[in-house]
Amino acid sequence: MSEQSSPSHIESQPPPQILRRIAGILISLLIVGWALVSAALVYENLRVNPRTEDAQVRANVVGVSTQVGGAIVAIHVKDNQLVKKGDLLFELDARPYQAEEDKAKAQLALTKLEIQAYKDQITACEAALRESEANALYAANYAKRVSALVAGNYVTTDKNEQAQTQAQTTASKVEQDKAALSRARNLLGDSGQENMRLVAAEASLRDAELKLSYCKVYAPCAGYVTNLQITPGVYASVGEQIFSLVDRGIWYVLAYFRETDLRRMRPGMAADVHFMAESGKLYHGIVQGIPKAVAELGSPSDKTPGGQGILSQVSPTIDFILLAQRYPVRIVLDEPEEHSFRMGGTASVIVHTQSDVEAGIRRLNQLQKSMDTPFAAPLAGAMTQHSGGAALGAVGKIIVHE
Repeated sequence: MSEQSSPSHIESQPPPQILRRIAGILISLLIVGWALVSAALVYENLRVNPRTEDAQVRANVVGVSTQVGGAIVAIHVKDNQLVKKGDLLFELDARPYQAEEDKAKAQLALTKLEIQAYKDQITACEAALRESEANALYAANYAKRVSALVAGNYVTTDKNEQAQTQAQTTASKVEQDKAALSRARNLLGDSGQENMRLVAAEASLRDAELKLSYCKVYAPCAGYVTNLQITPGVYASVGEQIFSLVDRGIWYVLAYFRETDLRRMRPGMAADVHFMAESGKLYHGIVQGIPKAVAELGSPSDKTPGGQGILSQVSPTIDFILLAQRYPVRIVLDEPEEHSFRMGGTASVIVHTQSDVEAGIRRLNQLQKSMDTPFAAPLAGAMTQHSGGAALGAVGKIIVHE
């Protein structure tokens, strides 16, 4: 009985090939499902957190130039040197501008003497007018009395005519003295509470002092001297850039994102930044802004009619197929400056579109607050005292960056 049941039991068991096939199908389905889920997760991550490897480290650059022309007589910095805000960079030959300041001071002193002379002239004209008015009043009264005596033959007709002529002459003298007084007052140059002659002389002196102060060029911000290739003796023209100063106050990254990645981006969003020079280190940044325009490829120059103005130029990475336009998104680095911070360095950026935008805006305002403080170089003299010849402001100590 056992011998007959054994073959049927063997035939009811599935062959190993079928089991392996079923197992293979299940594993394949699991792999495909896992791949689809992973692809969906990656797509969602890329959509929520767009990224790019086309980014560059940037900083604000100040082109150091002079506002007056002259020969450079002293240079107080070296190339790649770190300077503080207000440090003396270089000096121009100040002798021509010192002479102009001395001339303006002399003109101011002469103007004050002229004003005093005009005041004395006004006093004299006022005295002459009072005298002529008194003579005219007397002559007019005398003419009236003489005219009343003519009818009774108490005075001759000739005497009456002389009296009338004298009254007219003295009246004309009053008008002449009034005109002379008005002219003297106009020459004085008073207008309201100010004297225009004095205002003009003081303005000339301020202009001379300002030009003299421009002979010493100071650092408008803390930063690094770059591309210094001059020596004392070189003539510096007005507006000609002598070298550049890289502002160390704030560093940022220009990340070139495709236009399809900008839909969810907003200023204030957090960003992760990786530098090529520090590939294993993560830096934090905040999206400052997203541009509204870039220059069209092949568009005219900003200096030609019909040009686009000063817009960012973004070159395509591939020119034989249609690609999404890339836009430079500015991301401010929320990190203290490090040795690897160099303008032009390569970086990769990931923007987190689900981060706290309001907190990012507040932090961004704190980082940019230092940029709102303007710098004013010290003047050559103290114009408020009109004493002239005040020394230039003290020079700050230069810090050398090792």
